Amino acid sequence: MDRKSQEKALREYNGLYRFSNEIYHDAALAAGLSDSAFDILYCLYDMGDGCSQKDICEAWYLTKQTVNSSVHKLVREGVVYLDTEGGRGTRLYLTKSGRALVEARIAPIIEIEKSAFAAMSEEECDELLRLMRLYLGRLREQVDVFKQEGVR
Repeated sequence: MDRKSQEKALREYNGLYRFSNEIYHDAALAAGLSDSAFDILYCLYDMGDGCSQKDICEAWYLTKQTVNSSVHKLVREGVVYLDTEGGRGTRLYLTKSGRALVEARIAPIIEIEKSAFAAMSEEECDELLRLMRLYLGRLREQVDVFKQEGVR
């Protein structure tokens, strides 16, 4: 691919990435949640009760600060509670109202995602995931090199 075509493709990819972020931002707004609260509640729904803030950070590539401040806000709102059990560290659990909130506002979004994937063939889904892994793996490698070399 020539340089001009690469630049055009990269602009389109970056636009699609931002569009994806906009879709999830719109979903969070429609659910009456901040983006970070939406992500944390989605993660709890997906991973189940009892995960740690570290689990959420690692699974969803969120910063510790973002997760910590959002979790404390969700605790104040009575949506989640923190519990330390058996020396495993602090774990996150949905309250009864939190569980109802997740069922009403997060579960429908997950069903929408499933529907969007179901509208593609198995081959299309596999290809989408394969190409995302390929691109992001190469991007990660090059950003790691950039980090090691520092700003020039």
